[in-house]
Amino acid sequence: MSQRQYCLPDLLRDWPWIRDISPYYPKAKKESSEWVTSFHPFDTRGQRRFDACDLNLLASLTYSRRSEEFVRAGCDLMNFYFVYDEYTDVSDPKVARELANIVTNVMKNPEDEYSTKYSTNNTHLLGDMTRQFWKRATALAKPGSPCFKHFIDTSEAYLLAVTREAEDRANHTVRSVEDYLHLRRDTCGARPTLALIEFGLNLSEDVTSNPVVASLREAAVDLIILVNDMHSYTREISCGLASHNIITPIMRDYNLDLQSALEWLGTYTDGVVSKFLSNLTQVPSFDDQDLEERLWTYVDGLGQWVRGNDDWSCEGKRYYGDDGLIIKKTRLISVEPRWGNYLRLQEMASSGEETPSPALITDPIEVPAQAKEDGMSEAKDPGSGFSSPTLPLRDFVLQMEVRTWWSWIIDGVMVKSALMRLPPWKIQN
Repeated sequence: MSQRQYCLPDLLRDWPWIRDISPYYPKAKKESSEWVTSFHPFDTRGQRRFDACDLNLLASLTYSRRSEEFVRAGCDLMNFYFVYDEYTDVSDPKVARELANIVTNVMKNPEDEYSTKYSTNNTHLLGDMTRQFWKRATALAKPGSPCFKHFIDTSEAYLLAVTREAEDRANHTVRSVEDYLHLRRDTCGARPTLALIEFGLNLSEDVTSNPVVASLREAAVDLIILVNDMHSYTREISCGLASHNIITPIMRDYNLDLQSALEWLGTYTDGVVSKFLSNLTQVPSFDDQDLEERLWTYVDGLGQWVRGNDDWSCEGKRYYGDDGLIIKKTRLISVEPRWGNYLRLQEMASSGEETPSPALITDPIEVPAQAKEDGMSEAKDPGSGFSSPTLPLRDFVLQMEVRTWWSWIIDGVMVKSALMRLPPWKIQN
């Protein structure tokens, strides 16, 4: 292995969901891409690179079994989120807060023409994008459905968390693994993304708040984070955003180099996968067959989102450019400069400024003396957050390493039994 080549763990090697793409992908991609371009969020070069990321593919791989209208709304949401991220990634905390308020106000008051106003009294494109997306999304469910409140509440938490991320960036703050995950569960946007799965399923609050269902949802959120951060690490170095990526706190908290941090991430992810699959066998049953089918459509959506996110990370060009499919096969990456933030590149091009080479962080990150005194290096064992299995991370790692082949077969039978409760057209071969 060369000096700057590293092996990515296969985080989803035991995941029972397989790649599945919506048949509506070509049409939804065309329509949603034209919709984004109509707002002119980037210059020509930035838009071309944004289009290469193909967020429509992400939506089509993750909402793959839903209707044509649903997939189109999913494409719009993914495109919106990434445009929003590009704008807030270069914003100071004050601007980030103002953008968050615009988006939140539009969802809460979609008919208010002043809700999209920016500080300059101009209408901001993010407000207009939100209004049009929300009109399309709300048509997917009955008026007054609980899913609307779930989406708005989790979206507001996401927007506020992105503001805190901007504050961390301005203050050059690197959180501990535990503190990072607490914030990242909102900044990643996974909670509202998964809330969209509820649209059209007419699930009551009692069903979606069931402890097992809630635990499945939160495990799916964590898996989306872990997969995303692994794949996005090299790009975020190029953008100067690696401090908000779990690899950096892992390296710092546990004094690990990059390869060891990736291995740590793999072991930690094994625990989250185990937790999800364990809870999958405990999904509640109902006498109402229609309700049970709708619930399992939701659970299936959680599982497919986790798988589709990993597939898109290699098939789209956001993280690995043209090398994604090769990396998916070999699991080997080279830490090298990649495309940075489109708006920052646009500003540099306009001013004639050369794009600087990013700092490539591959060695253990030293914790400043003051941080050690403040207890920042004493991160709580992140494995202690698992409710199933209830083991400290180190003990859990040992247990995972000594498990015999027959115990995996028993687990497989239990998971297969749970998956058989999916409606027949959803079962994967």
